[in-house]
Amino acid sequence: MERILLAAGAPLAERSLSMTPTAPVMPMFTGRSSAATAPARSAGGLRDDVTLLLPLAYHLVVAALLVVARYPVWRIAVVLVAGAALKGGCHLARARARSLCVNSTAEVYARFALFSQSTLLVTAGVTVAVTGGARSPLLPTLLAPYFATVVAAGDRLETRLLLAASALGAGALAVLPPGVTGPALPAGLHAVLLAVGVVGVGALLAPIMTGIRLRSEELARVREELAQDALTRARSLEQVGAKVAHELKNPLTGVKALVQLGLRNPAEAASRERLEVVEREVTRMQEILQNYLSFTRPLQAVSPSRVELGSLVSDALHVLSARADEARVRLFGRGDATVDADPRRLKEALLNLVANAIEATPPGGEVTVEVGASGDGAEIVVRDTGRGMPASTLSRIGTPFFTTREEGTGLGVVLARSVIAQHGGSLRYESEPGKGTRVRVALPRVAGGPDAPCAARR
Repeated sequence: MERILLAAGAPLAERSLSMTPTAPVMPMFTGRSSAATAPARSAGGLRDDVTLLLPLAYHLVVAALLVVARYPVWRIAVVLVAGAALKGGCHLARARARSLCVNSTAEVYARFALFSQSTLLVTAGVTVAVTGGARSPLLPTLLAPYFATVVAAGDRLETRLLLAASALGAGALAVLPPGVTGPALPAGLHAVLLAVGVVGVGALLAPIMTGIRLRSEELARVREELAQDALTRARSLEQVGAKVAHELKNPLTGVKALVQLGLRNPAEAASRERLEVVEREVTRMQEILQNYLSFTRPLQAVSPSRVELGSLVSDALHVLSARADEARVRLFGRGDATVDADPRRLKEALLNLVANAIEATPPGGEVTVEVGASGDGAEIVVRDTGRGMPASTLSRIGTPFFTTREEGTGLGVVLARSVIAQHGGSLRYESEPGKGTRVRVALPRVAGGPDAPCAARR
């Protein structure tokens, strides 16, 4: 079976994602929406309004060139009317856009794009028809509606329908009689109008491109507001949770002390089994509260000193020896290395990792902690002979509150990863079903660094 390698842990910031509020309904930006209107017109707003005039400017330029060529007056008038109709269509599209929301579905926005570009297709077709039909130098503008819809909505049924309509329009132009298409244009003017037509594609696309840009800016603004609101809510809930956990610690300590006194009292021999159950459950509650408090409190700065990792591992294994004996799991420690690290924080991380390994190992199994020099630092490998993990479970290891054990809190790996990252190191899980799990901790020779505090929160 292929080995699975994964950098353990999801960012701590993800713990607030489940509390993200529903996006509010916001007007979609297309042109100048009410959300963007200010008492004083900004330079950006004026530029956007000028951009919306580019399609009309394109038709005026075409009409002026046709006047120079002494083209029939009624055909020039048709070009100007087409420009005015397109401008009116833009105003209708902007009015309809105000009824859309910034979080509208893709289907709704695709239908809106199809509606708004249908006017462009009709006006472009009429302009091409009266300036030569299939021989018109303005023929490239027939593709502008399709390009605009693809950019706005992607490759969807609506955009394909518009492409099919453009193809049908081009075919219809090819069979129009000369009385409709008009006289041929002089070669020089034909070349000039061809260049104008190519540039005109950009001019005709300008309004919808402006709308897309403004809509993207509005989406980014709303997303930022939602993220800030979610972060504020998460911090508030963390403070409340930490306060509750702290207030519960003292009563639990008193309860545990009374239970332990009862266990020592011969008169309570008949209730000894029940008192032992109570003591275990109180101890478990204390561990859960301690893990939660460690998770919610801000990371403290590391206080590095010279640490012999072999001795640190021995101390951690000694602390967990009673738990290992109860689970009938053998503990082994091998190797040594020296780094500059915070011994208290590093021991806390190691205790969490080894405790998890003990819980995952069946009776008669082994947990081995190996220490050794590695490159410009040291490596600690916690290896167990447990059942291993499938890829679906491995991908979630390190996610806050995710656990495969009924009595687990889902915070041990998160805390360990945070401490190791704060030292400038990394934590990686390797596991195969039926072949146990390996946790590789890489530590630099000197803890910390300019980015270490930030890395611990990523």
